[in-house]
Amino acid sequence: MFRHLCILLVTAALLGGVTACKPKPTAAQLQAVKVDAFRKRQKIEAIKAYTALVAKYPDSPYAPKAQERLNVLGPLPAATPAVKK
Repeated sequence: MFRHLCILLVTAALLGGVTACKPKPTAAQLQAVKVDAFRKRQKIEAIKAYTALVAKYPDSPYAPKAQERLNVLGPLPAATPAVKK
């Protein structure tokens, strides 16, 4: 019984030590992730706005430029995950 308990404790300590060795992301890495998420949200909002402009006001002088920008941005991503703001 004591032997099994010792083996269990040693195994738990080793597994805990392995997970504790994972390096924490630096401030620059965290900032890069935030900037990337922000840019993705901005792209999605731009696509929505340009699409609405072209659909609602096709005769507007701004519609051709909006359509040109939509062609550059590409289609709206199908599955957009919810992102905390």
